Amino acid sequence: MISVPIMISTDSFQVNDWFLSAMIVTLLFMLIIMGPHRSAYIASFSSMFKFNNPDGDVSYPLLSSMGYVFVFILSCISVGIAVAVYSQDLMEEGSSPVFFLMWYSFAVVACFVIKLLLYTTVNKILYNKQIITVKPGRWNCFFVVTFSEAGLFILCFTILVLFLDLPLILLLVFAYLMRILVISGRIFKIKTALFKNKRSNLGFIVYLCAFEIAPIIVEFVLTSRLFGLI
Repeated sequence: MISVPIMISTDSFQVNDWFLSAMIVTLLFMLIIMGPHRSAYIASFSSMFKFNNPDGDVSYPLLSSMGYVFVFILSCISVGIAVAVYSQDLMEEGSSPVFFLMWYSFAVVACFVIKLLLYTTVNKILYNKQIITVKPGRWNCFFVVTFSEAGLFILCFTILVLFLDLPLILLLVFAYLMRILVISGRIFKIKTALFKNKRSNLGFIVYLCAFEIAPIIVEFVLTSRLFGLI
């Protein structure tokens, strides 16, 4: 059977069936996994911005280990979908847009897995020395939760851009706003949950530069040079 492009808007934007199917399946699986825990996700998201009454721990939904793995992978795919919509010709017949989505999502998975491994290694050392007060596993869960929340919002906005035929630049702006929002909330939790001791201010600054600021700079350079998204 020949794949026929499905019209997303009245006359100006199209996306082929393969990519549309991948997008819908990703959204459905994310809703299935995250939907039953929506109140916990909301509490986790709001806890990042309790500036007046910062809590001393991190909050996250109680998913199974496989649940966290799946939602993490789906979030990486959501990022890949947004990049593909912004940079690729989705009217191209066949599975070429999906191939781009697959390899880009794999690259995102690899990058964030490396970041999680670095988080775990450093946090174990700091926790054993009692420099930080949150167990590495709890922080990893919190990191995946914040990443998955951003991934879901970006995916939903990507779908709106397609169906409403909005300017693609809005997708780029929204994606960066989500990154800024999540990273700023995570930085706040690093200070209020990980480095609560005021004597560890230097450690907080070094930790912040290594795990939040430096990756952003590297991502900005690679994205602009390799994909021309900026």
